[in-house]
Amino acid sequence: MKNREIKSVIKRAREVLEIEVEGILGVIDKLGEEFAKAIDVILKAEGRVIVTGIGKSGIIGRKIVATLNSTGTPALFLHPVEAMHGDLGMVTKKDVILAISNSGETGEITILIPSLKRLGAPLIAFTGNPYSTLAKHSDIVIDIGVKREACPLGLAPTASTTATLAMGDALAVVLLERRHFTTEDFYRFHPAGELGKRLAPKAKDIMCEIGTLSTLRPGLKIKDVLPKLAKNEVLWVTSYKKLLGIINGKVKTQLLMIDPERLKNMSVKDICTKAVTVSPDTSALDVLEIIRKEELEAVAVIDKKGNFIGAVFLKDLLNKVSFSLT
Repeated sequence: MKNREIKSVIKRAREVLEIEVEGILGVIDKLGEEFAKAIDVILKAEGRVIVTGIGKSGIIGRKIVATLNSTGTPALFLHPVEAMHGDLGMVTKKDVILAISNSGETGEITILIPSLKRLGAPLIAFTGNPYSTLAKHSDIVIDIGVKREACPLGLAPTASTTATLAMGDALAVVLLERRHFTTEDFYRFHPAGELGKRLAPKAKDIMCEIGTLSTLRPGLKIKDVLPKLAKNEVLWVTSYKKLLGIINGKVKTQLLMIDPERLKNMSVKDICTKAVTVSPDTSALDVLEIIRKEELEAVAVIDKKGNFIGAVFLKDLLNKVSFSLT
């Protein structure tokens, strides 16, 4: 591509983005009491937000559903065609319906209106035509109309879908705030992926601190600590805040294979094995993965100074933290 062509391409891309921004700014200017009414209706509803739309509006609708679900507002997507073939059964009068149609005259949506009204659920419209069939039969109308599309033909939904998506985000975020939705709430619905790792409890949040753990000095004779070995699932071998090793189930099994006479002269340091360690800020999800992979009962937590400060046990991970098992 020649220099002139590169400049032309970049110029056109900027123009498209400017049109998209123009569309969102135009929607901001139209915000009013109808938006506040929509928030109030959804907050008071005992059911879910049922979003419907077709084509590009349907795709945007699915994204709005996903955002609502992850931010504390239960939502479902209802395909308008499938709705007319039985899926209307998912809608109750306790729900709130959000219908999306830029023209407000989409046949697959307008044909649904009588059935939706009979069900008795409040109907909110996202439309670019406040005088349309959809708008006239809706309880609340939110204008998402834009002056122009970025498509040079004025046909492909571009700026209009961006504005609709932005309005959906505005709806979800305001609802999130009105529900006093917290980081902990978000993590409960989104335990996996990078977001899940970032929000998950850290090793330091769920570890058993050193003072609560069963520890042994490395020089102790095995014969003198046998009762402690029998009583505790895991023992940590320490010296001056440093972790030297661990005695776990595997080590105890190996002890049974050692000649008793030889065992009498052995010390704790002779039988302990190297412990798997993590930092205090290691995500609980990563800790679980390490424990699963290495088939461990626990991992040690070591701070930046190399000091042994605690341990995370599998049973605590399973009791205290929610995980995605997929």
